[in-house]
Amino acid sequence: MANVERSTYDNLTACVLQEMGRWTVPGAAVAVLQDGHVEAHGFGVASLETRQPVTADTLFQIGSITKVFTATLVMRLVEEGKLELDTPAVAYLPDLKLGDKDAQRTITLRHLLSHTSGLYGDRFDDYGMGDDALTKGIAEFHSLRQLTPPGELWTYSNTGFYLAGAIVERVTEQPFETAMTERLLRPLGLKRSFFFAHEAIAFPVAVGRDQKKPEAAPEVARRYPLPRVVNPAGGIIATVGGLLRFAALHLCGGEVDGARLLSERSVRAMQEPQTAAANFADAYGIGWSLHTVGDATVVGHGGSTNGFRAQLALVPGTGLAIAMLTNGSRGHAAMRGIEEWALAHYRGLRRENRAPVRLSAAELAAFAGRYEQPRATVTVAPEDGALRGEVVGHNPLTKEDEPVPPFLMAPIGPREFLVSDGEGAGTRVDFIPGDGDTPRFIRLWGRLADRVN
Repeated sequence: MANVERSTYDNLTACVLQEMGRWTVPGAAVAVLQDGHVEAHGFGVASLETRQPVTADTLFQIGSITKVFTATLVMRLVEEGKLELDTPAVAYLPDLKLGDKDAQRTITLRHLLSHTSGLYGDRFDDYGMGDDALTKGIAEFHSLRQLTPPGELWTYSNTGFYLAGAIVERVTEQPFETAMTERLLRPLGLKRSFFFAHEAIAFPVAVGRDQKKPEAAPEVARRYPLPRVVNPAGGIIATVGGLLRFAALHLCGGEVDGARLLSERSVRAMQEPQTAAANFADAYGIGWSLHTVGDATVVGHGGSTNGFRAQLALVPGTGLAIAMLTNGSRGHAAMRGIEEWALAHYRGLRRENRAPVRLSAAELAAFAGRYEQPRATVTVAPEDGALRGEVVGHNPLTKEDEPVPPFLMAPIGPREFLVSDGEGAGTRVDFIPGDGDTPRFIRLWGRLADRVN
């Protein structure tokens, strides 16, 4: 690996505080596991109203990092002989009805866990807090759009993990949360990892904060619980230390403190590329996103809920893992800087963005237009040899429109672009071709949006 250059920051604390200040993040818990040693810290406040300080034991929503827990639980059930990754989901859920009958017959757990099902992924309707929430939600999947045939195109899908959670319920004959707790969380020793607000409230807990514009005053994210149907995709509430213990399971070949919870073969399988992951990651495994950084593969996942941002990254074969939990909606930008510092400081690993290319005015103009999907409207226009993007997001939990500050996208390929400014700097965007030179979709933040003009 490359020699570590002297960092801009002298230590982890300096890095975290600088990035939190830069991106106005009120609180963060950050922990690093290296060579068996854990360094964990809390920074800032857990709530803007109570001013309670964050500690390493403060609970945060981890959002979509939950997906890796769900994938790990599925792999345990595969090892028990209860599930097969390549068996169609309908074999486990014979009452499943999808709008596309071919997809209904062919979608497998492997498709669901690698985001290649092609099923529209961002439905967050609330079906109540009863044990039948997943069953009620899946019963309406016939109205979900099948964006592409299974296996054809990578696109991020929360609903795919709802399906995986429903399959877990069916084969274990338990509510999903009970199966997860009894078969993974408790055996791993995660006594402070929960799914429900009424469980978390008895412990120190962070409150999310939204900042809709960089210059806007921060607002407490008043809706705390997610709909229960979301739990297999993003429902876990945990500490930064709990995330590191989960990371250790995957760094140590499925064994922690002498207890084997997963075979080495299953751990390797989860970290093997299943598909190219477009602009979201270099590849996607079973539950994990995979990034090439220097001469290493960084395995990780992020999380985003109402006022919370989270990130977990580990470097297999090196004994390094980094866990970050924040209670600010701009936390993803802060965590990107912290992760880059940590990879460079501890292992000499540095990301290198692809070099920009020149596209003609006519080539850039071909991408211009309006793109829509249920959660966002994207407007694209040429500007100074690049593309200017404007996004209005539609928050499915608060039902509010959330404009994103405009950003520039520099071309790095014939149909690929890199966000070059703002809190999304470094994000890749690509366009999926349709008939002729007209794009069919823009793929931004892993989601597909249709070109509408």
